[in-house]
Amino acid sequence: MSHPGPPSDGDDPRPDESPTTIQPARPTVVPGVSLNKGSRPVPLNEDTPGVSLDKGAPQDPNATTPSGRIPARPDPFAATQIGPVPYDATPTVTPTGPNPYPGMAPPTVRPGMTPPMGPPGMPPPGYPTPGYPPPGWRPPPPQRSNTKAYLIAGVALVCVLALVIGGVVWWKSTQSNEPELVAGQLTGSYPSVPAAAWSISAASMGGEKFNSVIPSEGRYSALGALTDGETLVTLVGGEFTGVHTQWAVGVDARTGDRWRFDRPVRHCADRIVDHTIVCGGDGDLHFIDTRTGQAVASVTAPSRSEALAYNGDAAFIGEYVSDPRSVVVHKVTPDGVQWSRSVGALPQPATGSGDSSYFTATDEAVVSTGLIVFAVSAEDGENLFAETGGSSEIGEFDNGTLAVQVGTPDGFTLTDHRVVMIRPDNSTSELPGAHVMVPEVATPNQSRRVFLDGKYVDSRDGTPVWTAPIPEAGAFGSRVVVADDREVVLYDRTTNRFVALDTETGRQIWAVDALGPSAASGHAVTDGERLIAATSDGGVSALDLVTGAPTWTLPPAVIGNASAEQGRVLTFAIGDRLVTLSENTITGFAPTGPAAIVPGATRPSNNTAGPTYVTPCGSPPTFEPQTFRTAAGGLVVEMKVTAKCPGGDVLYGPQTRITVSDGNGLIASGNFDFQRSPVAIPSSDGGGSLTMELTYPAGSFFRLPDTLNGRDSSSGSGGGQYLVECEKGPTPGPAPALSVPDSGVSSVSSVATGAAFPAGSDVTATSVSALRLQADADRAFILANLDNRWVAQLSSKRPGLVAEGRTWTDQAILDEFLALRLRFTDVRLLWSDEWPVFSYQGWWVTVAAATFPGPVEANNWCRSQGFDPDHCFAKLVSTTAGPDGSTRYWK
Repeated sequence: MSHPGPPSDGDDPRPDESPTTIQPARPTVVPGVSLNKGSRPVPLNEDTPGVSLDKGAPQDPNATTPSGRIPARPDPFAATQIGPVPYDATPTVTPTGPNPYPGMAPPTVRPGMTPPMGPPGMPPPGYPTPGYPPPGWRPPPPQRSNTKAYLIAGVALVCVLALVIGGVVWWKSTQSNEPELVAGQLTGSYPSVPAAAWSISAASMGGEKFNSVIPSEGRYSALGALTDGETLVTLVGGEFTGVHTQWAVGVDARTGDRWRFDRPVRHCADRIVDHTIVCGGDGDLHFIDTRTGQAVASVTAPSRSEALAYNGDAAFIGEYVSDPRSVVVHKVTPDGVQWSRSVGALPQPATGSGDSSYFTATDEAVVSTGLIVFAVSAEDGENLFAETGGSSEIGEFDNGTLAVQVGTPDGFTLTDHRVVMIRPDNSTSELPGAHVMVPEVATPNQSRRVFLDGKYVDSRDGTPVWTAPIPEAGAFGSRVVVADDREVVLYDRTTNRFVALDTETGRQIWAVDALGPSAASGHAVTDGERLIAATSDGGVSALDLVTGAPTWTLPPAVIGNASAEQGRVLTFAIGDRLVTLSENTITGFAPTGPAAIVPGATRPSNNTAGPTYVTPCGSPPTFEPQTFRTAAGGLVVEMKVTAKCPGGDVLYGPQTRITVSDGNGLIASGNFDFQRSPVAIPSSDGGGSLTMELTYPAGSFFRLPDTLNGRDSSSGSGGGQYLVECEKGPTPGPAPALSVPDSGVSSVSSVATGAAFPAGSDVTATSVSALRLQADADRAFILANLDNRWVAQLSSKRPGLVAEGRTWTDQAILDEFLALRLRFTDVRLLWSDEWPVFSYQGWWVTVAAATFPGPVEANNWCRSQGFDPDHCFAKLVSTTAGPDGSTRYWK
């Protein structure tokens, strides 16, 4: 049991005894309301007076911790910066008011940084004002580039400046000869291992796992997401869509700010248009602004069918009726149902279950694929064509043309396989063939070519360019991920490999094993020089587009994936940000190099003297901590790293120990393996430095960011000063030849392979100190926010306790608390001696910081989070109440 004592805490109140007679000082946080404390970070070197989010909450600026050494800081922002947040996935009280999820991801904590705060009575910067958006608000139409207007304004500005200074200004406008980047690619480059800029877990958004918004995928518990170029949108909830409750969630790729739509949904349309996505649930259609997570409009749906599409003007629902040769298409706008059209006399369906289907809409047409393929006009529902289906997959060209696969039924098989091209004017043409793949990312010269039954052909007339040496590559689930003027890269599902073929001849250039994509979204992405995709072990790797050689690898732990067995990993290119999606985690990465180039092109070199190589240095490099935060994988420390030698340095050993400590003892210590991905470190003499993000997983760190502000000033050595010790360890042979990146931008990340402590370290004393520091740091928050409130108690342990098949030590107690903190951002630590609601002394007690109107709601939260009665139950936290009636168990 996780809660073997104190024994007297377990008395259930009598039926006539109300455990909620103590009125809370602040409004309760009802189940279903976010515990996240906004976007205000905790500066590590700032002594900010405590503030409560609630203006009516009592404040005691003179309160101290029990030791009397640390000023009370009832600051709800003083917590772990990034990580999961408790959230009731099945709320018993429907939340009201503005969505609590916008802006959930706080910015990184930087020493000495004073966070911005809004005016009194107003939300912090970045939050929507009350009542936003106003009634009837609609997202603005997409803005078109107005280059001429900007150019004229620029000319006017230059002329005015010339007149002011009384001189003559001559200027010339030159246009870059560099080709524009192609749709779907990354706009920033990733020459080296990127560092995670933010990370979001499914648990923090109130669900067990992420699911695809596309019904044909989500109903089978598959991953998937959509993006509008700024925001990634997916579903979070139970294992299967259509069966378990799901919530639409969105994440800003650049900042990590996230929202969760406040009503459950079952599925969404297959595309986002003008920052709007349409989702269906509980008999309604919701038009959701992907920038805010707010509903622009909600209307009653004429059908609960999962066949849902959106083209920017209207949503379309395909309702399959009792007659298998008939379907009803509904057109729905934010004002309601515009029309309903019956599409009858459909052809004989192909043989199959019908589970695999796809429904989409363009400006001109609504198209459904599966056992039957049909298209109707998006304007008036007029039937365009209908054929027996050959596949559920739909290929889309950049000009809006769709490619669907049909055939002629012959008993249990199909003959006369054809690909029908539905053009933007709703005209159609056909090509003979059974399996077609339209490239996901294509340069202009390749944008009209397709992979058809093993041949690379011109989609306009079927003229073959060449025949591939892998004729089975067109099987269902295979993809052409990149087609440029040098190579065509496809994922071959039959062999589970990425294969690069010469664009002109079809000759195979390279092939690499991969855990490739088979979903409708999240395929491999490119920055023009590399292909970035999932690896067979559940991580992500960058492959050189020219050679197929691995450039760098992100292990599964960095992207929140325990292993390949946990599920497929998807990659998304959202502007210059690389975003990965696993079942449990969404992670965003910033580029590590300059702007991207067009696939198939060669980056010009600005270094005429050739690359500058670094050499190993006899002294370890200097590490300077810049920020501390937590993510799903552990404690993340951003370091500024410089070499002590003028020739730079190289980290390439498999067991490089990096230890971080402060005046209060060890913070984190672990071994890092740089053998797989050696790191070049520039010399500080040249003004260069390396930004390195080191992740210390559970068991290799002792402290959380909210204990690292030098708050224990009595020692005189906390004060935000950190000591980093690097021990390079054994090195396998000579150092590799590495050069400093030409761009001057250098950023890498690495995850410790395990804990490794300096000789003479007292782990027990370090654990005791860390527990005490954490309880002191949490006490002020608890006094300001949890006092006289019902919460969920997650653990109570003391050293020497024998429970759950082990004898608990100080280190084990600390590790359990830290693991809960990584799972739920807001869990807090109490020392039972300091709180009268506990009968016994000497216990470390962990509670979730969600507050509830009463014990029933707290226990419901425990159930919704998957806890059993021994590991989570209702507890009243109070500085005035006694043990009686302060605990309520459940069965």
